[in-house]
Amino acid sequence: MSASEAMVPAVEPSCRAPRRALLVEDDAFTRTLLADMLEGNGFETCACASSREALEAFEAFDPDVLVVDIQLERPPNGAQLAHALHARAPYLGVVVVSQYPSPSAANVNSPLPPGAAFVHKGRIDSADVVLQAIESVMDDRVAPATISAGVSDSLLGRCSAAQIALLRMITLGYSNERIARERSTTLRAVEQLVHRTYDRLGLAADQDGNARVLAARAYVAAFGLPSDDA
Repeated sequence: MSASEAMVPAVEPSCRAPRRALLVEDDAFTRTLLADMLEGNGFETCACASSREALEAFEAFDPDVLVVDIQLERPPNGAQLAHALHARAPYLGVVVVSQYPSPSAANVNSPLPPGAAFVHKGRIDSADVVLQAIESVMDDRVAPATISAGVSDSLLGRCSAAQIALLRMITLGYSNERIARERSTTLRAVEQLVHRTYDRLGLAADQDGNARVLAARAYVAAFGLPSDDA
């Protein structure tokens, strides 16, 4: 080694390579909001509007974490996408974001991969919430974060996905007869589901009118006013 070479200090990396987040959200406003939060905190982000876009981008992007909405406009849904990508890359951290108030309410017939974190969309008021969930799935020493809907979670967090869908239709003012038509089922089956839902919410089914109003209020508290896009 020459004297000049000996005087050259060793070059150390200035920082780690940025972590990569694959973001899948079909609502443009929410997708932009989450992408800005992630990029503002040092993540390289690939934002997709559908599962199909994410599947096409996955290999080339090689993400460290998947941030995905369960309810996507077109299939596969977010849970199915998470399973497919987790099977291809078991190291992939998964953070689910949803309007459902809790993981139990978000049951979409595809259980989330082991170790997935959950964030209710209504709780995303700062980047810290998203980062907390991401760090929990990137660190094997801590349990995956569950950031549920808060106060309303004490009610709707106990409901199944079918019961949440029923509450949406009740909030829209649908009669049991119309709900039966929408669900392609019998009136009796709807009445049984209504009574089970009231029971889950701790409402008295013998006062149907009042129970219907209270059930609708619980839905609006968690999700806001629904739109009739049927």
